[in-house]
Amino acid sequence: MADGARRVRVAAVNDYDLIVAGVAQLLSRFPDWLSVCDRVVIGEPIETPVDVALYDTYGRVGIAAPALRALAIESGITYVAMFSLDLGPDVIAEGRAAGAAGFISKALSGDQIAAAIVRVAAGEPVVAATSSPKPASAELTWPGKDDGLTERESQVLVLVAEGLSNREIAAALYLSLETVKGYLREIFNKLGLRNRVEATNYVHRSGAFVHRAKPEPA
Repeated sequence: MADGARRVRVAAVNDYDLIVAGVAQLLSRFPDWLSVCDRVVIGEPIETPVDVALYDTYGRVGIAAPALRALAIESGITYVAMFSLDLGPDVIAEGRAAGAAGFISKALSGDQIAAAIVRVAAGEPVVAATSSPKPASAELTWPGKDDGLTERESQVLVLVAEGLSNREIAAALYLSLETVKGYLREIFNKLGLRNRVEATNYVHRSGAFVHRAKPEPA
């Protein structure tokens, strides 16, 4: 960014504090480009106007439209960008229809992510993706990472705990039913679990999976 240019004001958005804190920490490594000025919970008022709301789709890839629409009409936000491992044509089409202006892969390096946010703030229609599917950047964090779960496995586990069937999880994450079953086998093996009930109990007793507190109604 040129000397004297204003830094892009960016807010990390997600329902999980661990996710938001990890994204904010990553973005804070680029103070010459970005000013991480807020952490947003959906439905919470924007305290400081932001140029880009970076919506992390963790656990919400195929069901993110309501949150994106809420962010897109928020007066304190100029642009909304989806931050996701999944940037296939269907995801991008649905995101655009919901008001997202940019799409940034979580598999990119930190400096690539920061540069893409700057481009979104400049009004460019950005799709910053990798040429082939890759795991999320090691610079990010997610619930269950310390127990050996990949981000994809963590997302599947969260949706299991929310009561979704395998078929519903497949639709939400744009996966095949057999792929979801394969992820569940890996999750159970890694965590020493036997079934969905034990998986749900693991999520509920783990502090890493706690949702961010929503504001109380007025």
